[in-house]
Amino acid sequence: MGGNIVLVGFMGAGKSSVGRILARRLGRCLVETDDMITSKEGRSIPEIFASDGEAHFRAAEDEALALLALKSGDVIATGGGFPCREGRPDALEALGTVVWLSGDFDTLYCRALRGGERPMLAGRTRDDVLALYRAREPYYGRAAVTVDTMSLTPDQVAASIIRTLGARERDLAVGDGARPPVPVSSEPVAE
Repeated sequence: MGGNIVLVGFMGAGKSSVGRILARRLGRCLVETDDMITSKEGRSIPEIFASDGEAHFRAAEDEALALLALKSGDVIATGGGFPCREGRPDALEALGTVVWLSGDFDTLYCRALRGGERPMLAGRTRDDVLALYRAREPYYGRAAVTVDTMSLTPDQVAASIIRTLGARERDLAVGDGARPPVPVSSEPVAE
């Protein structure tokens, strides 16, 4: 698992939680695009939306995307809308393996409501958010790997990603006639 692992998905999918676990298990750095933006802006995402609007925030995402091109071997957790602009799915794919943390809308919606202040929920009805989810699904669906998070804990989602990416790497290596790499395990190795 050499390149970046890029996590995408709707609000409440667990990108940050899974990203932390995945980075720790793989000995990688975690890069959160929302943290990149808030650090540069010096204020929270709700403050950015309130004072400068969504267009300013999306432009800040473009700047963050340009900086991500400098990353290698990291786990990247994107904001829910990050991959949902023209050209961004291709740009994320160029960074590494894109993994969609998918799930049932109602479950993700409830998680997002519990998860703190989210500007994309502010002033929107459930139906408005459902329409947003449906509009974003085709972007998420371009990911190389999809993991359904519904019946899994963040630990289990991370383990599933590690297994899936390890299997993909072995399949690619075997397809090239090369020796398969050593499997990556989420379990400690007994000495």
